[in-house]
Amino acid sequence: MTSPLDTLLGMSPTKLLSLPMAEQFPGLRPDAHRFDGPGGTLVHTVVGRAVAAYLGSEHVANDHGAFRASAFSDELVAWAADRVRALLGAPAGHVLFASNMTTLTTMFVRALEPGIRPGDEIVCTELDHEANVAPWHALAARTGARIRTARIGADGTLPASAVTELIGPRTRWVAVTAASNALGSMPNLPQICATAHAAGAQVFADGVQAVAHTRVDLPAWGCDAFVTSAYKWYGPHCGVLWTTGATASALRLAEQVPSADDDLPGRLQLGTTDFEAVLGTGAAAEALLGWDRKEIFERERKLTDLLITRLEELPGCRILGPTTSTERVPVVSFQLRGRAPADVARHLADSGVAVWHGSFYASGTLRAVAPEDPQAVRAGITCYSTEKDVHALVKALGELTGEPA
Repeated sequence: MTSPLDTLLGMSPTKLLSLPMAEQFPGLRPDAHRFDGPGGTLVHTVVGRAVAAYLGSEHVANDHGAFRASAFSDELVAWAADRVRALLGAPAGHVLFASNMTTLTTMFVRALEPGIRPGDEIVCTELDHEANVAPWHALAARTGARIRTARIGADGTLPASAVTELIGPRTRWVAVTAASNALGSMPNLPQICATAHAAGAQVFADGVQAVAHTRVDLPAWGCDAFVTSAYKWYGPHCGVLWTTGATASALRLAEQVPSADDDLPGRLQLGTTDFEAVLGTGAAAEALLGWDRKEIFERERKLTDLLITRLEELPGCRILGPTTSTERVPVVSFQLRGRAPADVARHLADSGVAVWHGSFYASGTLRAVAPEDPQAVRAGITCYSTEKDVHALVKALGELTGEPA
């Protein structure tokens, strides 16, 4: 059966996915070294072509109508949800699309409120992006629930025991990241989920940084809800929420518009679907599914090891978080002694190197590993990163430290 993607492209994406990696990303430039992936990656050519074709086609229409263009919109959403499930290793469950992970997490947590009682407990962590912390604190403030926070170690890792020792009979939810957006650390989700379920609790996992860099297997991990953003894995600005059927049945927004549609989108998603973003998300998932991801993960690991090794050689450079590529995603944050991260980032930008600086909406994480100065420079490895990029980054940093690369 022809998929909406094949229809819009006029071909299977297989040929495009077999191109050299640099040719799969039209946004790449030979004089630019992109380490900004943790904040948002370049868009894959399949995504750009599909969205452009859709917006210029006769298929643009709202859904749930009797006419063909509207039926295509229904098919598009169902197809994209199926591709997301395949990417997450989840044969079942509900998939919901919205503008980003922060929006989805806030909606999800708000929809839990009727079931939370005074004295209930929610476990959060220091390793998480603030989008998976602040909504839970707000929920606790509104309901009288209690927040318990799992602390990370000096090495920037979150041992499973730091989370599981906080889980007890009053725990209702555990909010934890699958991979830190600031340090790259990856907690042991299967162990955390197993302990939570044994206590009658559920787990909400932030998978924004995980999807591009590790094989997600939600049934094996045991998450009850999982949220991610396609623009962190070569897609458009679109967020994705996956939940089990049992979790979805308990979700409902008090302010929802009455609807005859009582499945998950009808109960939680407000307004008209952004069909072009949903299409692009499905196309990005199809791209990842079509790659030899084992080979990509290994190449990313080697580049991360190279980057860490070269940074450790620079005088006055301090890496925040784990310094091995084991059980981490390729996100590396560091500081240069005597140099403000903003100044370092500007110098790198002048050298054609794109990095992020600041606390990356993970201020609790940065305070935990660098309390005296919770700011850093962040570099991320992606599928289109090369050794040339790493050498360009280190060379530019060497100009600041006085150590030639």
